[in-house]
Amino acid sequence: MQGIYLAEIITTGIAAAIFVPVIHRLKMPANEWLVWLAAAIAVPLQPLAFYFVRVPLDHWLVAQLGGSGSTTYQWVTSFYAPLTEEPAELLPLLIPAIRRDLGVANFVRYALAIGFGFAIGEMWLIAHFVARVPAFAALPFYLFGGYIGERLVTCLLHGAFVSVSLWRLRSRFLLGLAGAMALHWLLNFPILLLAWNAGGLGKIFWTTINQIWLLLFFVTSLALLSYFTFGRFSPGRALFGRRRCPECITEYDAPMFAINFGLTRYERCPHCRHWHWTKAFSQT
Repeated sequence: MQGIYLAEIITTGIAAAIFVPVIHRLKMPANEWLVWLAAAIAVPLQPLAFYFVRVPLDHWLVAQLGGSGSTTYQWVTSFYAPLTEEPAELLPLLIPAIRRDLGVANFVRYALAIGFGFAIGEMWLIAHFVARVPAFAALPFYLFGGYIGERLVTCLLHGAFVSVSLWRLRSRFLLGLAGAMALHWLLNFPILLLAWNAGGLGKIFWTTINQIWLLLFFVTSLALLSYFTFGRFSPGRALFGRRRCPECITEYDAPMFAINFGLTRYERCPHCRHWHWTKAFSQT
């Protein structure tokens, strides 16, 4: 087995270990079967959008511009992902039962499930592309750490983008979809600067900027999902729920950073300031 495929399997397992419990335990009223049906429907949507929409569109654009090496081509293609992926992620809503079950009280849960499923399909598609590159085909899985980290972050990013669309599902839906597309384009914008080598600053500089930008978007996505869920910024609670200190018996939002051992965490109570072991989602 090629290393990239083993890396993809590992990434899928880690993503499932993180997002499946989070989505399952979110205290938002929803039909559990429909939530996971939406996630399952989303899995093949990225490859389908790529091969049946993006590839034909690209062939048409290359024919119109007389090639793929122009700055105009690079600029126009920067809109491919937001214009094709954001509508594709909403196709689970074509199932009437899902559309009826989805509402203000649970759209974040559906958004995370759909984003997770869509990101899994994207993982496999990218792994397929990487496997076709001779320079990467023989590399062992442990050299694809960048792929693993980026794909895990993307699971959350897709969920955040979908949440913006679903936030406006019942009112001004097109505005919400446009917002999701705009956020997606902003995420990819530094990639365009890398391709152009803007300012002549070099590939290393713009690659570093891309990584920093991705991290900033990750934090922004956590903040957005936290706001939609709790009405305020609390990413620790969004991921790990409410906790009760075993010493001072005070409830608090789970801190974002702690020592994690699966579902068990060693964390500091913000009230008594003592460290202790807790179970994930022991209080919600």
